[in-house]
Amino acid sequence: MLIDGYVTLLLDLDGVVYLGGRAVPHAPESLAEVGRRGVRLAYVTNNASRTSAAVAAHLRELGVPATAADIITSAQAVARLVAAPMATACTAISWS
Repeated sequence: MLIDGYVTLLLDLDGVVYLGGRAVPHAPESLAEVGRRGVRLAYVTNNASRTSAAVAAHLRELGVPATAADIITSAQAVARLVAAPMATACTAISWS
């Protein structure tokens, strides 16, 4: 199968996994099968108004397998981008 060549899928949420309050037809069972095959599922969203835990809970309500660790929000992405140079700067200062 095509999926056998992948170790991780990055999945947008709105319009790919769900539409509004409903799962996209066949998405929950397809994603569960992919997960059973050992492929990691990572869900990405540009909606920064909900926590990863809230997004994961919503996905589970729709029958989509998800934990908070599987969710990458835009707020998290920005925090990582901002933190990376700061960590480098702090390391440089501490070694001076």
